[in-house]
Amino acid sequence: MLQGALTNPISYDRFVGGEDSQALIESDVIVPEDMPDAINVIAVLGESVINDVVESDGKIQVDGQLKLNIIYVADKDKKLAKINKSVDFTHFLEIDGVDSKCKSIVNCRVEHVDFSLINSRKMNVKAIVSVYGRAFAKEKKEAIVGIQGDEGVEYLKKTIKLANIVGQNSAETFLKEQIKISDGEPNVSKVLKVDMVIKPDEPKITDNRVIIQGSVHVYIVYEGDSKDEYGYEECDLNYANFIDVPGALSYMNANTYERIIEKNIEILPDESGDNRMIDIELVLKTDTIVTEKDETEIPVDIYGINRNVEPVIEKIEAISQQGRFKSQAIFKENVEFKNNIRRIIDVVAYPVLSDYALKDGKAILEGVIDYNIIYIGDNGNPMSYKDEAQFKTFLDVPMDDGDLFVDLKVTHITYDIMAMKEAELKFVVDATVDAFKISKYDVLIDAKEAEDVRSEENRHSITIYMVQKDDELWDIAKRYRTSKEEIIKVNELKDERILAGSKLIIPNKI
Repeated sequence: MLQGALTNPISYDRFVGGEDSQALIESDVIVPEDMPDAINVIAVLGESVINDVVESDGKIQVDGQLKLNIIYVADKDKKLAKINKSVDFTHFLEIDGVDSKCKSIVNCRVEHVDFSLINSRKMNVKAIVSVYGRAFAKEKKEAIVGIQGDEGVEYLKKTIKLANIVGQNSAETFLKEQIKISDGEPNVSKVLKVDMVIKPDEPKITDNRVIIQGSVHVYIVYEGDSKDEYGYEECDLNYANFIDVPGALSYMNANTYERIIEKNIEILPDESGDNRMIDIELVLKTDTIVTEKDETEIPVDIYGINRNVEPVIEKIEAISQQGRFKSQAIFKENVEFKNNIRRIIDVVAYPVLSDYALKDGKAILEGVIDYNIIYIGDNGNPMSYKDEAQFKTFLDVPMDDGDLFVDLKVTHITYDIMAMKEAELKFVVDATVDAFKISKYDVLIDAKEAEDVRSEENRHSITIYMVQKDDELWDIAKRYRTSKEEIIKVNELKDERILAGSKLIIPNKI
């Protein structure tokens, strides 16, 4: 390194890579001894939960759990019955360059569920779980910021933008609520289905902490005491907690990733002894990543006027911008059944993201909504209808390029029977996109000085130079070993702007 060089470390986050992949999880399910035989499986609700993430050489190991709620028709009274089962899974995201020092964000969602009845006591379930993750590495580079006794040395300085990860952590929040069945709704025989939508508020940061709050909307579908009798209840569970993140300060930015990792739903009697109370207990896990936006000016080139100082430049790739963008869209689908329907009990839906791209300042998302309608047919028995609906939506993302981390949720479904064999569905789809812009920067990491023999073109006291297209004043001054200020002064320029085709007087020192 050049004697007298002054250096300063530049810390930045490098985007290592990412992968969007799918895990196929298959399991046979045995009907418990105390439950009736099955004559038909009509719906399977699948939820995926990540329990642990481990970064190692070239891969990210994701350990998770698929939670299944299987709804079937019992053979005796043709009423609905349900079985809950959990299936552990391990999936690997193959990402070159990942090691144990990397940090990552990982998420998963169920995209499709197939089911079949093998016999009256056994059924098979296959689920496709989308697992997607992004990996980042913390890097440090020593950059030259000056030279002692730097008379006759010129620097080109540029401002670079960095989005550094300050820290990440997680916390669990326990939520509990007891709701009373509304007047006019039937007593509860069994809970068939529970939908939960997490609605987080914007996190706030204080010194070394991220404050989280929001609500979980719970929608319950249950079976009443009589056949063909179903009830619905919904409520909101508010939550507030904090996550310790050392180094976090109020001006920084925090992104959170929420999921329900445990839930317990219990039917309770009211004061009259009727089953008209539902006790809800949830465990919400929230992961957070705190980032800091930084703009810093560093020398990216150097040369000497009286000394032969040559730069040693290295290119780095750094995350220069990070942002979270959200949208909500409604998609309609008209359904025509093969037979008459008396009523719709509920709809199970999974969003399937087939393609996404960043174009013209927008993130374009395309895919299908895989749905299953649970309904009562004209014979009075529970039935199901499966199909998919196309969707395409977009979000405003003010970046010209970058990597996208996309999360989709069907947060609300409404349905109306239009005719005996026709219904209209409306799906509300929430999209969250974390966008990472990756920029390449020149960093001056060293400078060398050698004995200098000035070229003939630089031995003249004055040179006339014709400005070429894309010329910068810095490049011209460096080529002729003079300073930008001297060129501006001699040519009486107002600033550094120069036009192609114009002539410049270049003052050279002999």
